[in-house]
Amino acid sequence: MRAWLPKEHGAYGQVAFPLVAAFGVAGMSTAGALLSVAVIAGFLAHEPAAIVLGQRGARVKRELVTPAWTWLAFCLAIGMAAGLAAAFRLDPAARWSLAVPAIPASVLIIAMVNGREKSWFGEAAAALAFAGICVPIALAAGASTSVGLAIAIPFALLFTTTTLAVRVVILRVRGGGDLRATAATRRATFIVSVVATALIGAFTVAGSLPGPVLLGSAPGLLTVAIVAARPPAPMKLRTLGWSLVAVSTLTTVIVTATL
Repeated sequence: MRAWLPKEHGAYGQVAFPLVAAFGVAGMSTAGALLSVAVIAGFLAHEPAAIVLGQRGARVKRELVTPAWTWLAFCLAIGMAAGLAAAFRLDPAARWSLAVPAIPASVLIIAMVNGREKSWFGEAAAALAFAGICVPIALAAGASTSVGLAIAIPFALLFTTTTLAVRVVILRVRGGGDLRATAATRRATFIVSVVATALIGAFTVAGSLPGPVLLGSAPGLLTVAIVAARPPAPMKLRTLGWSLVAVSTLTTVIVTATL
């Protein structure tokens, strides 16, 4: 079983925190529970898919390809069954919301098949897919679209901007360092943070988003600004990872308590 668990440890938080917040704010529902099963099944399908695609090395593929196919098929069957059942249980007027996580998930699958999962757009697609599941889960429990977005947006911003900030740390030293790529990624991190803050503020003033959205987004936006401005040494990536877990926890608490 351990061989099939995803190796990207940060992804565990990207799966868990949005689900906890969505259920904490909107409450449980049959369709929401089924959607969470589909998400977890898709998450567990990642590692066997990586083995089948040869992304864990030729030796691992040669030794584990048969059981990897079995585990992959099992996870995909569970995920598809749960997803279809959730769609059936959802109010027809709310089924559009399934596209919110499905579109970035499709981009992630394409990136993975092409060996580009670790690109900026592959990692951003994963972040948006995990955050986006909050919208259909919230609507499944009878919450409004604005509430679903209010849960998803802080996590979408947190996951995408922290991905960029961590890339700043890595690009500074990988292969001797890439100053141009580091500077471009740092600028992108700041631009996304500033634009996101301005847009959330504007939509809040217009009444399109609840006020707590900006409050829930603040810890993540502040953290990535600090990390991008003063990147820690690569040997402190583990510490940075745990710091981001703490920020994710704080975001979850704020979102759950204020919405």
